[in-house]
Amino acid sequence: MRFRSIGSIVLAALVLGLGAWPAAAATLFITNTKSDTISVIDTTTFEVTATIPLGRGKPNRVVFHPDGKTAWVVYDKSHDLGIVDADSKKLVKRVKIGGNPYNLNFTPDGRHLLVLDWSSDASNDEIIFYDLQADKIDGRVEVSTWPAHSVFSRDGSKLYVSGETAGDVTIIDVARREIVARHVHGGGDAMGLAMTADGRTLYAAAGENKAILKIDTATSKPVAAIALPGVVHEATLTLDGRFLYTTLRKANKIVVVDTATDKIAVTIPQKGYPDLVTMEPTGRYALVTNRYADLVAVIDLATHAQVRTIPVGKAPHGMALRPR
Repeated sequence: MRFRSIGSIVLAALVLGLGAWPAAAATLFITNTKSDTISVIDTTTFEVTATIPLGRGKPNRVVFHPDGKTAWVVYDKSHDLGIVDADSKKLVKRVKIGGNPYNLNFTPDGRHLLVLDWSSDASNDEIIFYDLQADKIDGRVEVSTWPAHSVFSRDGSKLYVSGETAGDVTIIDVARREIVARHVHGGGDAMGLAMTADGRTLYAAAGENKAILKIDTATSKPVAAIALPGVVHEATLTLDGRFLYTTLRKANKIVVVDTATDKIAVTIPQKGYPDLVTMEPTGRYALVTNRYADLVAVIDLATHAQVRTIPVGKAPHGMALRPR
């Protein structure tokens, strides 16, 4: 497989011009790990409007660049990244960064790609900072085992990273590329992170501890724990912040927490291993990948009831909403 530098790809995209899309457009990309594709969903009609071939390598996570022009895909088996032109809906190129990338993020200004890299013969468990303009790695921060999910503080100065097997949350100063705090809760299979709109509270899935932690971002310490009836994976806030949607994959459930009371509001049965959750832009619905059922569930947030399912490819996992 031939790889090209990321900087040249980004420059080429700018020169060619990737075009604009209607302001009302709402597009969700779903990676299908066993179909080697992306299913493109229109979140207004909840229909699959396109299927993007990605090539072999077990595509898993997908993240949009903040400008919405490209989507970036992690391949679990081939350990490389794919870059997809969001307008033409075509894979542009595959590139290599890190030894065993698991997940991605972008700095809010879009300048740096962050690679959550798992240990391998060629790498450590670390966060790789890749400068897209300079076309080079300009920082690495070694973290605990298996960095899984990440979220920025509201001002972009700090990065919060969950450690899947270590059961912890690591807090990184983005400018200094240094760890400033770390909280160990000890719950393996820990992944999901959700930041409140005011930036004061971070919800962190504590996995096998069967709980969601509420972490005060001012002190970097937990102030409460919300007990859940199973191993908790994902944690996503509704756009109004009133509810926290969590997935209990092994129990085939979504558990909805009322953030005003920290109590369970409702439990929603799922068909097959509910994984990731995304809120569509109008704030009316949640969309949830069901990996073993080959579908995306649509949940009405007013009633917390599943109103339909969207058939996609085989083993859907990653999901990313295209920025407007």
